Amino acid sequence: MAKPTKYNNDIKKIIRHVFVLLLTIGMGLLIYVVLSQVSDFLTSHNFKSDFVNQLTLLLGKVWLPWVALSPLVVIIALRFPISPNSWPKLMLGHFVMLLILSLLHGLAISYYHHYFGLADELRHAYLPIQHIGHFLFGSSFFLFNLIIYMIFIASFNLRSFYNIAQQKDLETIRLSHKLTESKLLTLRMQINPHFLFNTLNVISVLILKKDNDKANDMIDRLSAFFRQTLDDSSGHWVTLQKELDMTSQYLDIEKLRFGDRLTVIENYAPEVLSTEVPSMILQPLVENAVRHGLEEKEEPGTLTIECMRLADRLLIQIKDDGVGCTFEKDANFHHGIGLTNVKQRLEQMYGTDHVFSLSGKPERGVTVSIELPLNRKGALR
Repeated sequence: MAKPTKYNNDIKKIIRHVFVLLLTIGMGLLIYVVLSQVSDFLTSHNFKSDFVNQLTLLLGKVWLPWVALSPLVVIIALRFPISPNSWPKLMLGHFVMLLILSLLHGLAISYYHHYFGLADELRHAYLPIQHIGHFLFGSSFFLFNLIIYMIFIASFNLRSFYNIAQQKDLETIRLSHKLTESKLLTLRMQINPHFLFNTLNVISVLILKKDNDKANDMIDRLSAFFRQTLDDSSGHWVTLQKELDMTSQYLDIEKLRFGDRLTVIENYAPEVLSTEVPSMILQPLVENAVRHGLEEKEEPGTLTIECMRLADRLLIQIKDDGVGCTFEKDANFHHGIGLTNVKQRLEQMYGTDHVFSLSGKPERGVTVSIELPLNRKGALR
């Protein structure tokens, strides 16, 4: 039932469009006659108004025929829309069609004028078809036909060009989203092997130390972690609660390795846990804090993860009290795979509507702060 309804709506729109065109053309002819009369009044010494006769002539022999021809012209305009790739051939075709319609128009007027009009005896000596040239070119009817035909074709092609432009915009947006999704997938695929290789190195060390129980426990936890990661690989977004659960799985692996040397403090505001965030966005940051901050510290270390609400924003902070770094002054500092991927993913998914910052001091640890909108309305869907 949907298609007939859409078809009927399209027909109604076309009828309204043609009605407005014909009304506009009629008003144009009226203005033309008025201007013609004003011109005659200003230039003629013996001016006599011929307004009614001129208006009757144009409406009867130009406007009414185009009312009759309008359905055919609409079919032509819709059947042969002008496109950027084929406009020269179509323009030539429309000109040929204009000549044919003008001949039909002139022929109809000639027959009417010959048999029903006020033609004098001299004109009655000619055949009706011989009057065509007089009406089309002597009375400038061909010029009116050219203008009216162009108005019809241009008005319908404006709608066509608008639809083409809309379609291209939609296609551009669609391709942009596909490209963004491809980039995000590539970035995400870089994170998983990065974490995997680091963890496998730890398991290898445990096996060499013959700490098989801890190695087996780490393998089990690593398996659970990657099973959840693969299950969620089709989506770019997860709730903050789910992202924190996955981060906790990673921290369980690290706690096995560090033992009492690692303390984790978690401070989460309940109202932000349902907020959607990019998947696998926290684990690389937590891993970076553990590997490059706490692991290089001889004493026990503390990792703090905080998630809170600031007005209509979500603030995530990951703090460690490790060896620290002064980013502005440390010339040897460079972003590794984890930090680089997080920054690029945030830029891809939020554009400029996010904040990512690093701050730290030697021997006092590093703080990573991420500020995101609670409502991801403008982000990549």
